[in-house]
Amino acid sequence: MILLEKLTQPGPFSLSAVLLSAMISSLLLLPMDSHAQSNSGENYSIHEGELNGAPYKVAVPENWQDGNLFFHLHGWRPADAPHEANLNPENPFYRELLEMGWAVARTAYYENGVDNEAHIRAITELRGWIDSELGTVGRVILEGESTAGSLVLRIAEIEPGLADGVIAKGAFVNIHDEDADSYLEGTPKIPAILMSNLTELDEPVAYTAISEDADVRPALRPLLRPGHVNVNWVERLDAFNDLNNWISSGTVSLISEGTRSVPVRETNTTVDDGELINRVEETDPYFGNAILGFHPVELGDIGIFPGDYFILETGDASFEIFYGDSYGDVAEGEWVAFPTADDRILVARNFENAVETAGFSRGDRVVIRWIGE
Repeated sequence: MILLEKLTQPGPFSLSAVLLSAMISSLLLLPMDSHAQSNSGENYSIHEGELNGAPYKVAVPENWQDGNLFFHLHGWRPADAPHEANLNPENPFYRELLEMGWAVARTAYYENGVDNEAHIRAITELRGWIDSELGTVGRVILEGESTAGSLVLRIAEIEPGLADGVIAKGAFVNIHDEDADSYLEGTPKIPAILMSNLTELDEPVAYTAISEDADVRPALRPLLRPGHVNVNWVERLDAFNDLNNWISSGTVSLISEGTRSVPVRETNTTVDDGELINRVEETDPYFGNAILGFHPVELGDIGIFPGDYFILETGDASFEIFYGDSYGDVAEGEWVAFPTADDRILVARNFENAVETAGFSRGDRVVIRWIGE
């Protein structure tokens, strides 16, 4: 047993080395179809159901403070993916919010895919239901990832009354196609933080550049690692706290480096004759990725570094996997693995389903071994 220490398409503005260096250094009456409530945990209740076909799930703490409400909004999901509002209140980020007296809400919208106008209606509907059925809503913060990062920026521009502030993680920024419902003008009217990985900073930089004359200038929060929405819960919490303080005080640093480490964890990895043995910790039902319990340093300990290939064994199957930085490091359908922001290993097939291919289930035993020279 090993105990470890912490250790896209480009936009129109190219991120220069000078700018990057500066960044780092500057550091209703609403119809309701159905709803249900069940208690979960000692200090919060869970409310879930559907509103006009949009699944929702809301966790409300016993000490709900001033009607404070946090929405997490997911990005694009395939049409055939499960249509559900997945919310785990025991996630450390959500647990922190609940302990701070914030309710946490998720909607799966009316259907999978991307339709910003419809998504805004679903968010508005759920907010109205919470206000009428659970208690008066006060401050609202929206966090959107990937295509929903663009969604929350659009809300900040055209529906600012829906929220008091937004966090856009790994947002796809469209500032060219004026006919698209994802089009952004660079006119946010409420506080907005754009938090993106190094490899996806061009578009957030472009958005902040065209928003210099906005009612409320957006803040840029680069994360100094590659990937797409490769963000850990500590980074999410710090961004949330900074946005909440900005809403209260009216001041914020317009550029702040947001990379943070997660606490030390016991990996439960064992080593046998140069092979690493651990378990599948999570499987993603929407995109078919798997999270393995290994720490990236453990792969280095047996000679596996970014740019190498390794063998992954599970059950009677084995796969040769490229160890890189993100999904796009390999061709469509190829296997790739890379470190997550919370120091685990994500395994995927680019635009294919790794979980179905390998038959991964949570808790499955997995073995990693170096291919060698």
